Amino acid sequence: MKWAAALTFVLVTFTVTPGQASLCPEGYQEFTVDSAPVKIKFYMYGKESKGSWSTIRSKCRDEGADLAELRGDLVRQVRNYIFDHPECGYEDEGFWIGGSDAMEEGKWVWNSDNSPIGDDAPWWPGQPDGGTNANYACVYTPDFYLHSCDNDIMIYGLCQI
Repeated sequence: MKWAAALTFVLVTFTVTPGQASLCPEGYQEFTVDSAPVKIKFYMYGKESKGSWSTIRSKCRDEGADLAELRGDLVRQVRNYIFDHPECGYEDEGFWIGGSDAMEEGKWVWNSDNSPIGDDAPWWPGQPDGGTNANYACVYTPDFYLHSCDNDIMIYGLCQI
């Protein structure tokens, strides 16, 4: 009788619901910045979800969001979240975020309000670079530093509400 109960427990515990693609969280995940909630969605649902900066931004906007603005401690929180969920495959990818110097070369701003991306932003050494060929902000794992990237590279995105 005990073995039947144990077998039932094992089957219930390890059975995957039909149609469940992975154990990764879906939808928006909540983080906190200056005591305020910030919700981020990892726009990463298979290789077909990769796109250019403008394509991914459009998809975020279709959901009532925009590309994420990793200000302050949010960079660290999102990086830690990625490494706390290795089953999702986030750890070897790049993600578009909501910064750009497309309006004025060399003047990097957050797209939601055109406020400057501060000097304290965690740019990768030597970044931003690329001149007029790399006008959009992205982050790459494992370091999660900001990079200036060409709009046409195909990577995932981070949406923020």
